[in-house]
Amino acid sequence: MNEAWRFFLLFFGAAIVANILLIRFIALCPFFGVSNSLETSLGMSISVIFVMVMATSVSWVAWNYVLEPLGVGEFLYIPTFILIIASLVQFVEMVIKKTSPPLYRAMGIYLPLITTNCAVLAAATESVKPGFFTKLNIPYNYGFLESVVYTLGVAVGFSLVLIIFAALRERLDMAPVPKFFRGVPIAFVAAALFSLAFMGFAGMFGL
Repeated sequence: MNEAWRFFLLFFGAAIVANILLIRFIALCPFFGVSNSLETSLGMSISVIFVMVMATSVSWVAWNYVLEPLGVGEFLYIPTFILIIASLVQFVEMVIKKTSPPLYRAMGIYLPLITTNCAVLAAATESVKPGFFTKLNIPYNYGFLESVVYTLGVAVGFSLVLIIFAALRERLDMAPVPKFFRGVPIAFVAAALFSLAFMGFAGMFGL
């Protein structure tokens, strides 16, 4: 297996085959909270891609050059990674508030809640910490580049599903849905069907 193909499998597997929202059911709170608007979904997607990739990059350096050499990785990796994620989210929040106040208001509480988005912590931990469980059946050496490619795949998979689902919900708002199914109930039904569709990718390329 050449390097380019291995990186493609790592990215494709993280984004589609083991999609963090529809296959692993992580980060469902922002998924349902933000996906009622295409504009806010786009803003959230860009923010999550930036925070995820940066969080994994900084966490990889912290794990390999600080936590592991000091022998405290097993005890301090969660608070350390959360501190890194919270700092990055604070930075993103300040940038969006300054550059796009309407988007900042539209994203509301869900922007600072990226700090508690378990998908960000899960991607950083799986990418950085050797031995942490992943579902991808490919060689994975936990190097810096592999960690970034894997995290980018997770982030793109999260964003892809969020944007498609937001477009779907906007169409559902105009559809003749029975009164008692409008809003969250029909969103849950649509997400379940969406998840079933993604299960069709299982085993693709041997992943």
